[in-house]
Amino acid sequence: MDDKMRLPLILIALTFSCSAFSQSTNESMDREVGWLHGNCLAIKNPDIPSQHDFKLIHLGEGAAVENAVVQEKTTDGEKCYPLLDDRVEVNTQSGYTYYLVKSKNPINLAIGVLESKVDLNLDFDFCNTSEGIQFSISKKDGSLVWGGYYYLGYESEPTCKSY
Repeated sequence: MDDKMRLPLILIALTFSCSAFSQSTNESMDREVGWLHGNCLAIKNPDIPSQHDFKLIHLGEGAAVENAVVQEKTTDGEKCYPLLDDRVEVNTQSGYTYYLVKSKNPINLAIGVLESKVDLNLDFDFCNTSEGIQFSISKKDGSLVWGGYYYLGYESEPTCKSY
């Protein structure tokens, strides 16, 4: 095979390996990072014991970091907004387990981090899609480290640039 044929094949191989790496990075973080609406944590980890401490990163105005505690698993839409009737089907099909949490301050939208190995100096953010909320953790250069999606069950005004 000559050099003209080899270069495109190398580029294709690199593209697939980088894509697989970023997907596996997000998947490995899915057990350690989740999103919150109110006092309900949605995370792809069914094994969090009650009374487990975690970092809660409030998003939006008044963004702050505080310690919070997982209380218990829940399937109750009255206590957990993502499990309300108009959104439960889509949100549960995404592989999330839902936990009620306790925090010092009221929670609107937030990201929860179970392990201290996650760098809290990253950018924690959210934006609206046409029917939900896209949560993200990014490096300072803008590259995505983790993302989570919350289906709201109604149309909203999109604010996301690249999701």
